Amino acid sequence: MQSRIREVSRYIQRLPGTLGIVLHNRATGATWHNAHAATLIPAASTIKLAMMTDILLRNQAGQIQLTPADRAAMFQALYTSNDDDADYLWFRYENASFMDRVRAFGMSRTQFTSGAYWGDVDTTARNLDNLMNYVLTRTPPHIRGYLVYRLQHVSAIDQQWGVWGAGPANHPGNKDGWEQDPSPVGVWITNTVGFAGPHQQYTLAIMYDLGSFDENGNSGFKFGSNKLTQIAAMLFQGHHTSTPHPLPSAVP
Repeated sequence: MQSRIREVSRYIQRLPGTLGIVLHNRATGATWHNAHAATLIPAASTIKLAMMTDILLRNQAGQIQLTPADRAAMFQALYTSNDDDADYLWFRYENASFMDRVRAFGMSRTQFTSGAYWGDVDTTARNLDNLMNYVLTRTPPHIRGYLVYRLQHVSAIDQQWGVWGAGPANHPGNKDGWEQDPSPVGVWITNTVGFAGPHQQYTLAIMYDLGSFDENGNSGFKFGSNKLTQIAAMLFQGHHTSTPHPLPSAVP
């Protein structure tokens, strides 16, 4: 793994924009991160994993009572990263106190950027990796099992990239997110957090602020999602993999 990390370090140094990365080995406790692992970047839809974790834990504690409609919305929020379903759950169960609760997940630097809304959140790669490790080590077994299964069975249409690049032999699972901010200059964000390896041995979080993008496809969603996929492939397969071809919606 050390030689693969060195290769990834050289690879990301050549990329435009700002990229934060954290790789953690749950078996040994070893962690590797780069200089931007603690840089705040828009979370986009990766924060949905924190929201689903929070809602499931509160349901377990009897603080809320999930309905079949709620659980159907949770499925879509993780499987296709559907924003309407995330909105439904947010306005039904969440408010500004969400940010206090996610501190327990290791998300100490995560913050709202404006109003108390899941789509207006900044976080760091380190915080996302902490979240993934919380899910895998501190949630009750039935919640952990549900989230692991859902992350391992995300939609092939637009969610199988990023950590997914670890390849099927490593049984990856991930929650991806992306965001386009067209003003004052066009900016693309592509993020991924998840796990790979036997018994989810490794966790990986990557947040990528590409900065300004052009209209010719040299940057933007396709560029960012591919680079994150290649990083995962280099770490877990030891080589590059085929370019993913997801079809992005507006802000999943």
